Amino acid sequence: MGKLRYSAAILWLTLLISIAPVSAYAAPVIIKAQTVKAAITFDGINLQPPEGQYIIIYNNSTYVPLRFISYALQRSVSWDAKNVRVTVAEPNSREMTVIQEYLINAGNQETSTGVTKTVALSKVNASYVFNGSIKSIPQGLSSYILNGTMYVPLRFLSEAAGTTLKWDQKTKSITAFTSAYKAQNPDDTKSKSDDSSSVSPTEQPTSTPAPTAQAGTGASGGAAESKPSYEQITSETEAKLTSLQSQAKSVLMGLALEYLNAKDDKAKAAILSKGEQQLSSFTSSFNSIISAAESKLKANGYDTAIIDQYRSAFESQVNSGLELVKGMAG
Repeated sequence: MGKLRYSAAILWLTLLISIAPVSAYAAPVIIKAQTVKAAITFDGINLQPPEGQYIIIYNNSTYVPLRFISYALQRSVSWDAKNVRVTVAEPNSREMTVIQEYLINAGNQETSTGVTKTVALSKVNASYVFNGSIKSIPQGLSSYILNGTMYVPLRFLSEAAGTTLKWDQKTKSITAFTSAYKAQNPDDTKSKSDDSSSVSPTEQPTSTPAPTAQAGTGASGGAAESKPSYEQITSETEAKLTSLQSQAKSVLMGLALEYLNAKDDKAKAAILSKGEQQLSSFTSSFNSIISAAESKLKANGYDTAIIDQYRSAFESQVNSGLELVKGMAG
């Protein structure tokens, strides 16, 4: 049969299948749906999902990318691949740093409405936990994965998160305000409530809302920045690495679903190629995060030994995966 080549794509696929229950991947249900290029405004800031993510209309219900909208609501998101469970919660300080950077990158981009395309979504029977409480998607609706991104009904997310999300069918727009923003700008939020169809929550927002991320606003309020501590640099780095790991698992799981549902070798080869590209992209992001952290540590006179620990842990995970692939192939 010749010498087996352990490609990066085989590695990620094997790792995902080994850690997720069979029920998560068995007989995937694929549906066709339409996307719409909607205008999205949170706390007065225009946001756009990352490349390859959409607002989707299916059976007269609006579906949104879970992580993107949760971050816009300033909530953390974690993915448990083994138990196929998503947890949305109030972020800690490290998670908030990641969310704020994410929102700044997504903020104030130009939008255009009315552009649609057909996409194929894979149905996923995931469970959800919001602020410690288990939430179920209403009967007749579901959650789906597209290119590694989880999509849920807008109404479900509004009710589960306890924040009113407004969908305007005429203008194809989504509007929402966090509790902190409404408290600071009551007149502004009232003026936005005219012709939109409100998706009202069944729960009240948490009593201690997360601070609103504003592009270009620093914690020092304009004062000279103080020297960051060693703990600040490493904590921010680890938060970014944790977010990258979660994103990688989500994306690669979606590709694994597509691979297992592929009908022919050509389609499988295309998905494997995409997997290799994604893995290369995540590796590049890892190296970028580590390099930035190393530069900050050196610039402020701190020891950089922890950088080798980060790299060692990353290489250990890759090597463990390779050994797993070899064992299964043998």
